[in-house]
Amino acid sequence: MRRLQSKLSVAFLAAAALVLASCGGGGATSSPGAAGTLQLLPGTASLYAGVPYTFNIVGGRKPYLVTSSEQTLVELNITIDGPTFSIVPRNPGVVDVGLDPNEVPRRTVNIEVRDSNGASLSNPYNVLQNFFTGYRETYANTCAAAGAGAVAPQACSGTDSVVTLVPVSNGTLYGNREYQFDKVRGDFQFVVEDPAVTPQLVNQIRVRTDQAGKAIVRLRVTNGASTQLATYKITDVATGVTVDAVFLIVQQAPVDAISVLPDTLAFTGASTLRCGSGSADVNIFGGSPPYTIAAAPGLAVSPTTVDTNGGRFTVTIGLTAPPCPPNSTIIVTDSRGSVATITVSNAAGATAPPVVTVAPNALTLACGQTGQVTVVGGTGTPFTATSSHPFVSAIVGGSVLSITRANVGAGPATAAIGVTDGTSTATVTATVPLTCP
Repeated sequence: MRRLQSKLSVAFLAAAALVLASCGGGGATSSPGAAGTLQLLPGTASLYAGVPYTFNIVGGRKPYLVTSSEQTLVELNITIDGPTFSIVPRNPGVVDVGLDPNEVPRRTVNIEVRDSNGASLSNPYNVLQNFFTGYRETYANTCAAAGAGAVAPQACSGTDSVVTLVPVSNGTLYGNREYQFDKVRGDFQFVVEDPAVTPQLVNQIRVRTDQAGKAIVRLRVTNGASTQLATYKITDVATGVTVDAVFLIVQQAPVDAISVLPDTLAFTGASTLRCGSGSADVNIFGGSPPYTIAAAPGLAVSPTTVDTNGGRFTVTIGLTAPPCPPNSTIIVTDSRGSVATITVSNAAGATAPPVVTVAPNALTLACGQTGQVTVVGGTGTPFTATSSHPFVSAIVGGSVLSITRANVGAGPATAAIGVTDGTSTATVTATVPLTCP
């Protein structure tokens, strides 16, 4: 009995020591394996093919092994240390049996998560087919009829084509569904059809299907565009799935060509020392407003946009000296891409400029007196004046030369006043007192 009590006492003391050691001197800790119940969120979901989805792992113990039952649809066989992972499911070719004919075709896929403690769970998810866009595209236009055996164009240069898109999945039409059209390549743009404003041309547009399940968008081909295969992208906005559409553009004769009046402008200087300058008006007819005007450097046009057929703009060129600028071009473009050009020439005049003359060319001044002379002719540049007498000053204001004999100093009895425009010179002789006062 004593031996049994001794053994029990030793065992009790050893157990107590183990408990104290595990508690760190009296504290208490939980088991490192107790990390909460393992969960995969969301627990259920419908996954559209081609659309990214993110899942969250809650509880359990990292790292996690994540796998799927359908590797061809949801490619998962990964080990992660974090709480999230993302997938992009593929379109199922084989779907679940027993589906309602009006349902979107789908395939059930199980995603399994296993933690480092060995706990695991598996949730089923529906992967839905996502072939909404790109089906049953039709084109309506006014293109010339194709010859026998020729492929009918979906669009042609200088005209509009209306694209009707009918998205269908398993025989079901989709009303009030939004689609985005993006230009990829080709000589065309989409038309924003707002009756309150002039139609705008854009490279991206969004439309919704009507109650019949049709989405309609208008595209406009550049006037004179060459025969080509053009491309645009259709995006199902709700899912982000895209499809590229290729259509045929055929070149036709230009429609509604633009005419400008006048189509040439010639600016000529007043003399051999001046290039042409001034302003001229140009009117635009035909084509499809609004018109955009672009001018070469050195030419000013106003306005740069004309909104009406028959409207006009003004061309202005500044005064310069030879050598005169070479011929240049103004380009007028309408909303369909039709183009008209205006040639602008600039040249110096054929006659020499008139020489500078003065009237009168002689005058007599007393001490402190000022006399005035009229200056005419020349090239039109400002006149300057010089005096040969130290006490006779000369100032030109416009076409009036003012000459003054100062009321001090001694000097010659005459003064020569020269007036010039930089090209020719006229002289005024002033008779003045020898000494003042």
